[in-house]
Amino acid sequence: MNSVIYTIGHSNHSPEVLLGLLTEAKIELLADIRSHPSSHWVSHANPRDLERLLKSVSIRYLYLGDMLGGYPSDSNCYTPRTGRPNYEAIQSTELFQKGLSTLLESLRKYRVCMMCAEEDPSFCHRNLLVGEGLRRRGIQILHIRGNGQIQTDEELWKEKTGVGANQLQLPLGDAQ
Repeated sequence: MNSVIYTIGHSNHSPEVLLGLLTEAKIELLADIRSHPSSHWVSHANPRDLERLLKSVSIRYLYLGDMLGGYPSDSNCYTPRTGRPNYEAIQSTELFQKGLSTLLESLRKYRVCMMCAEEDPSFCHRNLLVGEGLRRRGIQILHIRGNGQIQTDEELWKEKTGVGANQLQLPLGDAQ
């Protein structure tokens, strides 16, 4: 099994830029983990269009937002006081665990990249929620940034906090 997974945010990248970033990283399967996978602003990021676009460069598309999205339909996954997603509660659900298993199984066959909307993974659920679940299983997370740079967790956290990732406790409770 591949012990590395990539992440990317579609942001407002043009189709050409998005495909360029993915092909440069030699991605074979894009796992879309957005809870709500439609975009009024970036129409090529809508599932049907995205799948067609990816197919043009031989990248497979897999939608997992129903299992790994940051806004699940289960009301028990939200903090009552704030109404914000509770990452610890989400991670404990059977659906989330099934999504992680599907992602891990995909890593056996493909070079995988998880996609959400935000370019910066620092406070995105693909890093803090799904990424944390994968890290606990020994998977290394690499982030494809909009400028083409591939950032390790260590580099990302050091850039944002001045502290190395191994010295930082990631939040699981109330999402920011």
